[in-house]
Amino acid sequence: MYVIRRVARTQPGKEWVVAGLLTKICNAYEANGRHKAQVYTGRGLPGDQNVVYAEWTQDSIEPNRLPNVPKSVLTDNAEMQKLLTSYDLEFYELVTPDKLSERGLG
Repeated sequence: MYVIRRVARTQPGKEWVVAGLLTKICNAYEANGRHKAQVYTGRGLPGDQNVVYAEWTQDSIEPNRLPNVPKSVLTDNAEMQKLLTSYDLEFYELVTPDKLSERGLG
């Protein structure tokens, strides 16, 4: 199992607009069967400002080919890109008891 996180660094003051667009994008992928994502921001809290995150789990990491991208994602993503300074994708392997046991650590 993997944790995938999108990190959308926004122009100042655009976090909530980007959060709305990123939520729509995640919802479109979820309608196609992807696991539920959480969208969150630190706006108004200590820490990084002007950042919106989307995070979900996947059983495996596979290429996201264009025919599998919902049409609404193309439109929403184009609108969102105008509000971003960077848009990174992070991958993490989820630590589970089975994986620890495989490594002699469980």
